[in-house]
Amino acid sequence: MNPRLVPSILFVASLAPLAALAGEQVTTCVSLGNDQEIIRAGGGEQFYLRDGQSHYRIAFRNSCAAITMTPTVEISTNGQVGQLCPQDTKVMTKRGNCRVSAVEQITADEFAARKRRARQ
Repeated sequence: MNPRLVPSILFVASLAPLAALAGEQVTTCVSLGNDQEIIRAGGGEQFYLRDGQSHYRIAFRNSCAAITMTPTVEISTNGQVGQLCPQDTKVMTKRGNCRVSAVEQITADEFAARKRRARQ
């Protein structure tokens, strides 16, 4: 084996656990229910949402400092509250609004892991 390839192979191998944690892109709108839990993460760049039995990672177009300080959020798309879509969704807090850039569905295990990390 070429010794110059070893660092590249090690780098690619180190990404494998991250790929396993990556969620599946949400491509259609989701109507959210009343049984929700939010886990804040990434310094305002994303958060995790449990909606009933479904789990999501929601990323912001720009950093959303308001998400790190607010006890409640309201998610809406084009003025329709409780609608989570891959495009045109806003997260409203008492301190401001933030635009969503991506929505991924994740597993319950990934959500639980994020919740444990947030408590540490």
